[in-house]
Amino acid sequence: MTLGAIPLAVEEVNNDPNLLPGRKLQFVVADIGNPIGNDGLTALAIRRMTEMRDNNSTVAFIGPDGQYCADEALVAAAWNLPMITHKCSETKLSEMPQTYFTFARTMPPSSKISKSVLALLGHFGWNKIIIIVGRRSEWIQIQDAIQNSAREKNIDVTDVIYLDDYAPAQVTTINKIARNSYQQTRIYLFIGQHVALVHFVKALYRIKELQSGDYMVISIDDFILDAEGSNAHKYTSAPDPYLSAMKEDDAIQAFRSVLKVTESYPRNPDFKSVHIPNMISDDVVVPIHAYHAYDSVTIYAQALTESLADGYDPRNGTSVMERIRNRRYRSVLGFDVFIDSNGDAEGNYTVLSMLPFRENNFKSDEGTQHTYVMQPVGHFQRNISGIRSPNDSLVFLYLNSSRPVDWIGSGPPVPESPCGFMSEKCFRVATPDWRSFIICTLSGVVLIVTIGFASRHYCYEYKLACLLWKVDIREFIITNSKDIINDCPQSSSLAAEDSPSVDLGVKRLYIRTGSYKGNVVAIKAISSTKNVNFTKNICKELKQMTSIRHENVVSFMGVSVDYGSVSILTAYCARGSLEDVLKLDFKLDTFFIASLVTDLIKGMTFLHDSEIVSHGNLKSSNCLVDSRWVLQITDFGLHELKASSPEARTKTTCDNRRLLWRAPELLRNSNSLPRGTQKGDVFSFGIILYEIFGRQGPWGDLLDTMSTKGIIERVAHPEWFFYKFFRPSVSQLDCNEYIIRCMEDCWQETPELRPNFKSIRGRLKEMEAGLKPNIFDSFMTMNEKYTHNLEGLVQERTDQLVEEKKKTEALLHRVLPKSVVESLKRGEPVKAESFDSVTIYFSDIVGFTSLSAASTPLQVVGLLNELYTLFDSILENYDAYKVETVGDAYMVASGLPIRNRDHHAAEIASLALHLLSEIRNFHIRHRPGETLKLRIGIHSGPCVAGVVGLKMPRYCLFGDTVNTASRMESTGQALRIHISRATKELLDRLGGFITEERGMTSIRGKGEMMTYWLVGEEAGRTRRTRRLSTVEVDVPVPPSTLQSTIDAHQSAAHEVPHYLSDKVHALSELNPIDESLTMMSHQELNNDVHISVDGRH
Repeated sequence: MTLGAIPLAVEEVNNDPNLLPGRKLQFVVADIGNPIGNDGLTALAIRRMTEMRDNNSTVAFIGPDGQYCADEALVAAAWNLPMITHKCSETKLSEMPQTYFTFARTMPPSSKISKSVLALLGHFGWNKIIIIVGRRSEWIQIQDAIQNSAREKNIDVTDVIYLDDYAPAQVTTINKIARNSYQQTRIYLFIGQHVALVHFVKALYRIKELQSGDYMVISIDDFILDAEGSNAHKYTSAPDPYLSAMKEDDAIQAFRSVLKVTESYPRNPDFKSVHIPNMISDDVVVPIHAYHAYDSVTIYAQALTESLADGYDPRNGTSVMERIRNRRYRSVLGFDVFIDSNGDAEGNYTVLSMLPFRENNFKSDEGTQHTYVMQPVGHFQRNISGIRSPNDSLVFLYLNSSRPVDWIGSGPPVPESPCGFMSEKCFRVATPDWRSFIICTLSGVVLIVTIGFASRHYCYEYKLACLLWKVDIREFIITNSKDIINDCPQSSSLAAEDSPSVDLGVKRLYIRTGSYKGNVVAIKAISSTKNVNFTKNICKELKQMTSIRHENVVSFMGVSVDYGSVSILTAYCARGSLEDVLKLDFKLDTFFIASLVTDLIKGMTFLHDSEIVSHGNLKSSNCLVDSRWVLQITDFGLHELKASSPEARTKTTCDNRRLLWRAPELLRNSNSLPRGTQKGDVFSFGIILYEIFGRQGPWGDLLDTMSTKGIIERVAHPEWFFYKFFRPSVSQLDCNEYIIRCMEDCWQETPELRPNFKSIRGRLKEMEAGLKPNIFDSFMTMNEKYTHNLEGLVQERTDQLVEEKKKTEALLHRVLPKSVVESLKRGEPVKAESFDSVTIYFSDIVGFTSLSAASTPLQVVGLLNELYTLFDSILENYDAYKVETVGDAYMVASGLPIRNRDHHAAEIASLALHLLSEIRNFHIRHRPGETLKLRIGIHSGPCVAGVVGLKMPRYCLFGDTVNTASRMESTGQALRIHISRATKELLDRLGGFITEERGMTSIRGKGEMMTYWLVGEEAGRTRRTRRLSTVEVDVPVPPSTLQSTIDAHQSAAHEVPHYLSDKVHALSELNPIDESLTMMSHQELNNDVHISVDGRH
């Protein structure tokens, strides 16, 4: 709507023969998005400006259409291209004109109204004022501008009173301001909300000051008045809900002492015709910014025409801006506007006053006859003629000398009476009057006596009131002394201790409990000492807390000071906090959620309408759930009592997490009051609503990727992140769209745009469908659902436990024999067992040392993992037991722990032939074209096996058979199977195997031994291929890491010294951490050999 004025202005410029002769203006529109809230420099904005400059030969920028444009203006200045904006209001652009030397704006900044206000004060001689200002930034800018310029105009600003955003409970504060200030000034300057102005005027009227005409209130209003239309102000009871409590005559009399300074209504007769007709609803009125955009184009065309006439390049922004600044132009609004040396339009303002409306046919929109309406009475004009400068002053002029301000008295009020506000400037000497003296003396005595009795009564009532909150030690018993034990203690939360009764792995907040007058109460320690001074304000807070009673607010029982500390006693809520409930694993259906949200809204609505005004620390841990599943709010009020304790001055480690629920404006203001604000509570409610539906904490999974401090900084300071307002992501929430919209409205950056809790309840009314109006029915329904959820959850956990038990047993069967596993499960020691005859297999890879040296550790681990996975799959088909893998060494035994007579030799022989055939087809992944050469040794004989210890059990083999088997492998050859005489004799007895005599072989520790080669199997031989264990497992065992492989080498090196000494030295070259393996002495290597199975494998 606003930017639609630009094509109209371009068309008018192109049709005017006096502007840009021989040239035509063209415009290009660039969309830089629709930012929420403040507009700032974004990558998209800079990219669009660059494209417009490079691709379209742009010579000037009109815009952007937002409140913030300092970064865009700086870019335009760097390119020496003019930028004229119609909406930007950043103050630093005016403060640094040398930096933004190609910038101007046709919309006057908010501080420009200060000159008109000072001119009005100077016209009537009002040189002593009090300023009452709201806390919005634009209002404070106006106050600063007026206060800084008032000194130059000899105007004394007696006091500046800041007023928080209006709330019904603040009427008392406004009345107090009126009572405390009316004896310091007669002229007030009010900069704030209209509803707050109404209550302030009513307060002055009640103390009879406005009725005499000696006081005047000047208000700054951003409303643009149409004096001839139906939007003229009428300050009577009918159209204004804020004046409904005043009588018609009272309202008129009160607002006759009010002057409003507002932006002038356009004087262009064509202004009203610039509407967009709409056949469905009312015509769409073009916003005022559209006219400023129109002026931006026309003033640029005028300045560019002059610059071109002087011979300058059209892209010379400096030349164009020299002809725009300090210039007066005729606005499309119908009046002259002056742009000062900073590039700011001065603006035109009008003074409104309550005047009698004499035309009987005038009626309001509601059809009510008006007797008084707010009408223009004056405007402002520059004091000098000719060339204007930014220091020119303004003068106030009546629009119609026959219709001045309708003063209540004989004329405008004076800023101070001749005798002063307290008659301190007038002294009179009076003659003695004994009769008056006696009367005054008697009156004084009566007054003193009355004051004495009143003071005594007041002190008694004061002490009595202060004792109402104190808990009698004789009626109070501490039943437990548990402290808060979760990871992040939150002393503000009064949580449950023993409910729910099922421990579901959720960390809970624990609080001390006690018994008081037969009721279970929660005890929250405020101070560990008694050094808390119960002042009048603290007693007043305690009295307020004792009067708070609501079903959705935790009941305040009192304060205890008798156990060596100061503690707050509140009603005990058995089911803990809302945070605890949300951490439980069972599903919260829509009934549960609707009940909890409705209770929270009811409780906050009550607090906002009470003397507490606001909570200030609303979060899920401060929302408790009692045994009837009713949500109750806690940790509100008593701010002075908490602040007076020594512990309150010490920061805790949970301060940052406490701020995750806090509104951005409170995060930015480190000096904000502990009670917070009502709009801040609405923001906190939005976070809790997200927490309820997301079930992942206040900020969801963002807490897994960002620190708490990082989240808080992004919320508090969006300007650090290019004005990107940071909020929780709602894309994953499973809830209705109207809930998400309400949630996002609660997170609005501007507090005034957030709804109140009454509005929120109306917007979420649809959630309450199905809730039981009867408390007992609702309680029974909630308990039934809770019981059903718990039963399902317990069954689910039981099934998970059984499944995990099966996986554990399967994993044990992978690393230990079944008989051993069963004994270990029963906690029984496994007895060592002697086996008369077993066959033991050893193998390793020839050239593994050089291969390892040419490979990375990860490649070595990957190679061994693939190789042994192949070996393990082949082993599944034989009655053999895998004992250990140490580096490239592979050890298998048959005949234990389950005896199989003499078949163990055949099982191992068949396994060795099978592995030897498969190794020929195995390819090295990281070294294509190369193959592995396996060297195998087999020996048969007796051995002993057993498990050592109960923790980290190891199934170990002992005996000379193990040592001899390892020697058979180490003295063998690549791709051949070396067997002993004992094994050869067993194979001959069983039959079906082909062997060759090798001859006498020197075996270390054995001397000369006759050994043989196993060549193959005879055709037609039937293999025995049954499994040692029939337990089938589907639990994947991840591959061993390099370190576990090294650890296994270190263990086996002590047990197979003669065989593994060279392996240890080879592995030590893979990684520096393996060097410890080379430290074994030769004496240790000569010890008897035993091989073990580690339960960690």
